[in-house]
Amino acid sequence: MRNVTILVITLSIAAGSAFAQNGNPCPGAKAYQVNIIGVPKNKNPDMTGNNGHRIFVPLTGSTNIFMSGDVDNDSSNGLQCGSNFLVTDANGTDGSARLLVPCTNIGPGSTDPGVCFNVFATPLGKPGGNANVDVVCEFDTNTIAELDAGSCAQGTIDFSLSRGKGKPVQKDITNFMRASGCFDVNANGVCDAGDTAFNNVWIFNLDSLLNYFWIYDNQGLRVAQLRFCESDSCGSVGTI
Repeated sequence: MRNVTILVITLSIAAGSAFAQNGNPCPGAKAYQVNIIGVPKNKNPDMTGNNGHRIFVPLTGSTNIFMSGDVDNDSSNGLQCGSNFLVTDANGTDGSARLLVPCTNIGPGSTDPGVCFNVFATPLGKPGGNANVDVVCEFDTNTIAELDAGSCAQGTIDFSLSRGKGKPVQKDITNFMRASGCFDVNANGVCDAGDTAFNNVWIFNLDSLLNYFWIYDNQGLRVAQLRFCESDSCGSVGTI
């Protein structure tokens, strides 16, 4: 049976530099954009596999928004990375939704950190409403050591995502999707000679990632916009 580490935090996407509601605020090219839309009534149609650039969540209530780079739900086949963004379940009003993100399968012996993105979040819509977002990261701790899963390693911190008056405010949330540590080749619980160290890599690239999702607790926020921006700062991977 695998040992599992679960790290939970609450992230804030309510502060940062102000940008116009439309357009492309990415430092470079925009790879993908998706809106998390709060709705007052549950959606009845099955929205599994219908793509689109939106995820529906309750206007008041909690939803688990799962994110994964794995295109195959059969864990026995190992990590099967995709190359595109895709909403595979848009209906979060039934308790969960899912977004597929690109990844590159990296593990012990890897030297290429693979793909990565900078991620920005902006509360939109009419002023008023807020949400809390807890990020849950779950790893196979039999294969990694000294893990710093981005901001997940800081523990639970309460932040508010809110749409205040004035221009929408954008926040860089890239750190919540990066990780540093090592693949514990020597199986001694520390990063030392012979292990494969990774630094600031796209968290979905790690073949030791078992689960990643947001517990999105909405209290009246109409729209949260996520932008995934192309990045050439993908961290590093190498043998110690």
